Amino acid sequence: MVQDLFEIKEELTVFLRNQDIIPIGTRGVSTEQDTGTYAATSTDTLDTNPTLLKNIRDITVGGTPLALGTDYSVEYDTGVITYVSPQTGAFTINYDQGSTDRIYPDYPQPYTKLSQFPRIAVDIISGTMTEFSIAATTTRHAYTPSVTCYSVDVAELGDMISDTQTAILNNKKNFYYLKLITPTDLGPVLNSPGKEDKVLQRNIDFMADFNFETV
Repeated sequence: MVQDLFEIKEELTVFLRNQDIIPIGTRGVSTEQDTGTYAATSTDTLDTNPTLLKNIRDITVGGTPLALGTDYSVEYDTGVITYVSPQTGAFTINYDQGSTDRIYPDYPQPYTKLSQFPRIAVDIISGTMTEFSIAATTTRHAYTPSVTCYSVDVAELGDMISDTQTAILNNKKNFYYLKLITPTDLGPVLNSPGKEDKVLQRNIDFMADFNFETV
């Protein structure tokens, strides 16, 4: 599989949004549902504000749950779902949409207001690549994803870190773009820079290994 850092970060971000580590009301989104019937359908545009799509929670077609990557992909800028193979039967799609969020694949900007916390930032802070065969046709990728939680309340910050760790541990082999992800390091509680000691932050890092790319 070709390694795409954008897709890896997007999958992690969407996963954390789906875990409700920050409730939907606080995130500023609402959960919507599309239903209907497909007739050998390959693409579908979500009904409600498709350009405001934040995360697909689940898709079921003909009573069978579909999996990201294996069965479908999502273009989050347009709200378009593309199926790997045409789908037929009754479908249900649950998703969140809104004009803002609190969980992003980047870090809070210096001008982020106190009222816009809590927040979660997702990034990949390092990675290694090694040849896996003497023929030099397979490369093994290992990444260090990092999740940084921000809050004005130390107890809330601790809950967010704990919930993030538990969610990843319970799904360590359930991602599409990452074959295995497990927690490795927990950072200290720090004052977030530029927030006048009013916002606290803490990061938890993970090891994502056994990702192979063949050329």
